[in-house]
Amino acid sequence: MGFSAFVVLAFVFWTLQYFRQKFEFEVPVSVQYTEVPVGIALPVEVPHQITLHIQDKGTVWLQYLLDKNKLSITIDFKSIQTKDFSYLVDNATLNKLISDELPSSSQLKSFSPDRIEIHYSPLVKKVLPVTIDGVLSPSPGYMFSDSITIEPSQITVYGSRETVDTLFAVKTEKLDKQRIEKKISISAQLISPSGVKLSTQQVKLTAEIEEYTEKFFVLPVICRNLPENRIVRFFPSSAEVYVQVGLSKYNLLSGSDFEISIDYNNLILNNATNYPLNLSKKPAWIENYRIVPEMIEFLVEQKR
Repeated sequence: MGFSAFVVLAFVFWTLQYFRQKFEFEVPVSVQYTEVPVGIALPVEVPHQITLHIQDKGTVWLQYLLDKNKLSITIDFKSIQTKDFSYLVDNATLNKLISDELPSSSQLKSFSPDRIEIHYSPLVKKVLPVTIDGVLSPSPGYMFSDSITIEPSQITVYGSRETVDTLFAVKTEKLDKQRIEKKISISAQLISPSGVKLSTQQVKLTAEIEEYTEKFFVLPVICRNLPENRIVRFFPSSAEVYVQVGLSKYNLLSGSDFEISIDYNNLILNNATNYPLNLSKKPAWIENYRIVPEMIEFLVEQKR
């Protein structure tokens, strides 16, 4: 055996003997937080790392250095008592959390910080409706049997008063589902405005789809709030209404469910001799319809 090989073997042997001794060294441990109440705001300076002072063999120290899965502890807010707008994780609680993660050979000498005190601020809350952002549309010849159901339809948002006062609804993520031909039931993530917490992160959207047909009615044009000394003549005096209705509700519709009426006060403010027609009464679930003609001529006369 050459002299160089002897030196190498001696160095390896010395190194092994050296690292079998016990040392004191520092090890970082990351701190994770779970079950943070949505109604509070935590300060930016919440500690996310604790430095441990450990005594153990050098081989264990090398394992700490080379281990990709660094030490980590989790602090559950549900298990911490709160008082005067602060949470306190005392020394004994941290010691146990850390010790449970260490190898049995490691002796925990100390750690810093040795306690965690978190001061928080309560947030303002507000109940807001959920709105769908994007497109949900049936295939040609199909329609929604009823309005799309959002569950929950309202959620609670938490934030500073200045931020919350500017919010009037919470939107879903951008949706693009077209040419739908059967019942849908999907989950949609909610978009959280900056600096705001939501009581829930997603909603469920459901809707029934069915084929539709068109139903036809002839309705008289009615004038409301007409003075006793006035007569209004409409040309024509009635209009045709074509309503899109699902097959399941076709027989439920009748002409009495609809009305075309014009307020006299709006009529006389009109500078033209014709007036646009709209349904002043209809079932809430009816969305698509057309009126023929769209405009109607009128004449106001003095009653004799």
